[in-house]
Amino acid sequence: MGRLKSKVYIQVKTMKLGALAAVVLPLAIGFITPVKAENPADVQRLLETKECQGCDLSGANLAGADLRGANLQGANLFNANLSNSDLSNTNLIEANLFEANLVNANLSDANLSKANLSSINLNAAILTGANLSNANLGLANLISANCRQANFSGANLMGANLQGASLHEANIQGANIDYAGLNEGNLVGTKGRN
Repeated sequence: MGRLKSKVYIQVKTMKLGALAAVVLPLAIGFITPVKAENPADVQRLLETKECQGCDLSGANLAGADLRGANLQGANLFNANLSNSDLSNTNLIEANLFEANLVNANLSDANLSKANLSSINLNAAILTGANLSNANLGLANLISANCRQANFSGANLMGANLQGASLHEANIQGANIDYAGLNEGNLVGTKGRN
């Protein structure tokens, strides 16, 4: 019986360490990757055509930009400023938005599946109907965000701050909410709650 308990303890400890690594690893990569400015040609292309798959927009100031329906799949938006921008119906699949500023941004019905959103600032952002499945939102700021009907299935929300966020009818099935800043009121009306 003692061996079984220690084996279970080791498995639980390993699972917790794996979950912690899912948050810490992207943070560490962000610190060792050299910071470089956005590619001005990519910024211009995005603003003119709304097509910029795989573009380098790191550090770009796109505050208040109208990017509705833009295709930014796989784009690098590390540390970009997108506050007050309209990104509704935008394709951000597998995009890197590590430490990006999206305060008051409109991301309704945007596709952010498999995106790196760790340490992102989504304070008071609108994420109604957004697809965040399998996205990394570790340590993200979602204070007062409107996440109604958003899909967080399989997402990593470890250590995210969801105080005051509306998650009504949001799908959190399989999402990691360990150490997330939320209360039971945040989870009322969610789908997939264990």
